[in-house]
Amino acid sequence: MGVRNETTTVPVLVAGGGPVGLATAMFLARWGVPALVVDKRDPLTGPPRAMSSLRTLELLRSAGLLDAVERTGWYGAEPFQAVFKDSALGLERQHVAPPEEYVRWLRRCSPVDSRLVLNHLQVQRLALDELLRCGGSVRFGVGLDGIEQDAGGVRARLTDTRTGEAYDIRADYVIGADGAHSTVRGLLGITVPDRQVVARLHTAFYRADFPPCADGARDAMCFVRNEDVYATVFSMDGRDQWVSHLMDYPGRAGDADGVPPLPHDRALELLHAAIGDPGLPVELVAVNAWEAAVGAAAAFRRGRVFLAGDSAHVQSSAGGLGMNTGIQDGHNLAWKLAAVLQGQAADGLLDTYEPERRAAVRASLALSRGMHQGYRALGGADPNELYARAAQDYVRAMMRYEYTAGAVVPPEGGYAPDGSGAGNGTAATGPGVLADRVHPGHRLPHRPPAAGGRASTLDLVGTDWALLAGPRGAAWLPAATTAAAAFGITLNAHQVPGGLLPGLAADGAALVRPDHFVAWRADRLAADPGTVVKRTLAALLARASS
Repeated sequence: MGVRNETTTVPVLVAGGGPVGLATAMFLARWGVPALVVDKRDPLTGPPRAMSSLRTLELLRSAGLLDAVERTGWYGAEPFQAVFKDSALGLERQHVAPPEEYVRWLRRCSPVDSRLVLNHLQVQRLALDELLRCGGSVRFGVGLDGIEQDAGGVRARLTDTRTGEAYDIRADYVIGADGAHSTVRGLLGITVPDRQVVARLHTAFYRADFPPCADGARDAMCFVRNEDVYATVFSMDGRDQWVSHLMDYPGRAGDADGVPPLPHDRALELLHAAIGDPGLPVELVAVNAWEAAVGAAAAFRRGRVFLAGDSAHVQSSAGGLGMNTGIQDGHNLAWKLAAVLQGQAADGLLDTYEPERRAAVRASLALSRGMHQGYRALGGADPNELYARAAQDYVRAMMRYEYTAGAVVPPEGGYAPDGSGAGNGTAATGPGVLADRVHPGHRLPHRPPAAGGRASTLDLVGTDWALLAGPRGAAWLPAATTAAAAFGITLNAHQVPGGLLPGLAADGAALVRPDHFVAWRADRLAADPGTVVKRTLAALLARASS
């Protein structure tokens, strides 16, 4: 087919309408940037394949979607817990959970109920609705086939998959959120040099009406091992949609030769063996043979084009954070793009995207690798030992990763190892993984400002910048407001009670970014707080301070 003239210009073009792409575009739209999402498929079809984490739901809450999340999702078990059974309908052999201090932390670390969960299709639909409400747009059945950059923007070649007609549009920036086999990454010539296959397996997606005795399997991650199959049984909606990873069974082909397709009848046999009722009606929606791999792209940015989600880093479902790490990529990038496009920050702010998100990705990949190795090595070992070892990695990868380089100002004296270990081959820095403190490079701790209710210290930030001052730090507040006005940014200034936020000195202050990460902290009142805040904001926004 021919090429038509297209005069459309958009601030941001997002390639990929999965949960990462739609969430990223939704965050952009809420920050005043009407993004366009394209996808050659209809991304809202197919079975649910991934589950939300607590941090992802926290981000949806910050976008004003908590009521919708609660109406849409369901309540399962506490995070990072599992049951081990001979079959999904059989008796529970063992309930596995992290050490109690981690369980307590997960229950209180967020204003969102730690048991609440959404599947990826539910995340997509909520994000799509909010994106359209905020002025963004989507074109499904449209693929991105070419990219040309110049000093003023990006020319993208799009193709209508139904008609074959191609056309170009202009964008200030492009985000590739188009999956593990990313077209955008390929067009940029970026490789994934450390990609490592950690498992080859079949995954079955199916519908079945389990009886009430399966509630343990319905609420938590369920692992089944019997003479016929070693598999998982996970609920994807709290009702009748399920997914099972078929990890081992008699006659399974060797990993070295890849994983051949699994016949429909054989897949049903294995599912019935995992469920524990050969007569239970099972509607097999799909069974996929695939490689579980981990690895990160050699670069997350080329000029005006960025990678997010599986385009930037691939990981298996072990640990459950692949989609969630990608959504957090998009949230990090969205506020920075909005600040640059709206003249609040210079392009140098965008240079902070990759170093920050690489820190988060390292933590997420370390968790995924460790869980895969642990599941394969279980045998007759106690799985509680695996979960005890992995709990720190899970908490760090889910919410407590740290930015030591990027749009943050190191604390006085710099970053220093704290001896807790990083789980990724390097020493941890800042406060320990469970020690929620106001610390540069970490997410602001959640604390309810008053007894009861659902409010949070995160609400003091909202979706703008914030300065939080201690009980003797009132002089910081007008200084921060004046400094923010000089840069054209909205800043919420609050004085908080002593002891509410550990790590915040009585006469000190902290700047918190729109993504809830602490960017800077002062441990004493400055002689000229206005100059200090203005210089700090200038550094964070890559702007001149004069």
